[in-house]
Amino acid sequence: MIKSLPKLSRRTALAVSAAGALAFGAGLFAGSAQAADKDLKMAFFASPKHPVWAGMMAPWGKTLSGAGAGINIVGFPGGQIGGKPPGAFKRVVNGIADIEFHLPGYTSTLFPRTLVMEIPLQYPDSVEATKAMWRIYEKHIADDYKRVKLLGLWGTDVPVVMTNKVVRTPDDLKGLKLRTPSRNQAAIIKALGAIPVAMPMPQTYGALEKGVVDGAIVGISTVKSFKLAEVVKHYIVDLPMGYSPQIIAMNRAAYDKLSPAQKAVIDKNSGLEFSLVGARSYEGARAGGIKTITDRPDTSITKLTDAEKAKWVERLQAAKTQWIKEFEGQGLPYGQIVSDYTGKSS
Repeated sequence: MIKSLPKLSRRTALAVSAAGALAFGAGLFAGSAQAADKDLKMAFFASPKHPVWAGMMAPWGKTLSGAGAGINIVGFPGGQIGGKPPGAFKRVVNGIADIEFHLPGYTSTLFPRTLVMEIPLQYPDSVEATKAMWRIYEKHIADDYKRVKLLGLWGTDVPVVMTNKVVRTPDDLKGLKLRTPSRNQAAIIKALGAIPVAMPMPQTYGALEKGVVDGAIVGISTVKSFKLAEVVKHYIVDLPMGYSPQIIAMNRAAYDKLSPAQKAVIDKNSGLEFSLVGARSYEGARAGGIKTITDRPDTSITKLTDAEKAKWVERLQAAKTQWIKEFEGQGLPYGQIVSDYTGKSS
């Protein structure tokens, strides 16, 4: 049976139920026929149709609710738990949501170790990058998550250069404004010669449409999930960029209050294997995104020569070197973090 909604207004309750129905057939992820012992609010800023919700978070919620441990995951997709995307992590820390999706790049200063995932010249796909992050998690990354229980950490598909003019070398980016999700990617954009403009992903479509920005460096999956192919026309898809990390975190106090059996269910369904669901989803979405822009008559993929690609690699290596130097100056052993993450010297 479906557990009753928390004390919400009738209007809000109807909105929760309708949005949840789009995601997984019901507003809540009900488990057994008995009332659950513990409700956990799980929030997501984007539409319930987004693959992260529909293909990852919603099934996860159903699994936990059906585990027989007295957990009931209450779904709030579509930004129903108030606030903008950059505030998601703070909402979890403060207990406004028990569980929420967050992009660490939106709050870069809180996640200096996690953002090693954005370093250029590394793994060929997000699955391998995600595995590498979990290999070094306890040694290098865990300090970023002392205030929460980390449930999932994975990378998006590899960023591509998308612009509204044909670009072949970094010099062609001079003067162009490119949307960036994080401080570190902003440094890469500057190194490539463009002007970074920070903004959350949901604002990017409108910014491109109005000419506020000339393009973005972001995963090609966004041409479908955020419909960017409608407003940006030219793409370079084979550059060795880093990955934008994404996380799902849980309020630490909410986790600590669970029974040992309930914690065991959370732990069993979290970590690397859960994270790989996200990474594999983005790899699939990458293939779909490339097909989308290949099939559209108004978009094009720029094929670089070896000499042109070498110019990008040279700039990316310079950005990587400077990035490590700056973090080392802040007292972080970033050279070692990068070396352990990539499996090669920085």
